[in-house]
Amino acid sequence: MTFHKHGAAGLGTMVEPEKFLFNDVDAATAKKYAAGLTASPILTTKLSNDAYSALPCAYLVLEGDMTLPKEYQEGMAALQGSKTGDFTIYRCPAGHSAHLSWTKGVVDTAIEFVQKIRA
Repeated sequence: MTFHKHGAAGLGTMVEPEKFLFNDVDAATAKKYAAGLTASPILTTKLSNDAYSALPCAYLVLEGDMTLPKEYQEGMAALQGSKTGDFTIYRCPAGHSAHLSWTKGVVDTAIEFVQKIRA
């Protein structure tokens, strides 16, 4: 991230989004989506309405993610699960933007999870 006027307390812009966010889509698609990114704040506030403890939860580990290594993702899910109850963990080969590169897999995984919690 490149931070602007107020540093990490302000807005940041992703550095090399084609590499870190769109690494598993073709170059033209990566360029298209990277061009639409804008500066944004980093979320540092504590959750005040913890839906994780009230709802069944799942996490899709993105094994090709160049932004958040799979070990980090697994740790995030495990930490939250230790506080609020286990997450159902799913895995996919995609990078950070699985909704673009692994669309059918994301949809199929969501359907599988919904079917699991409805059973």
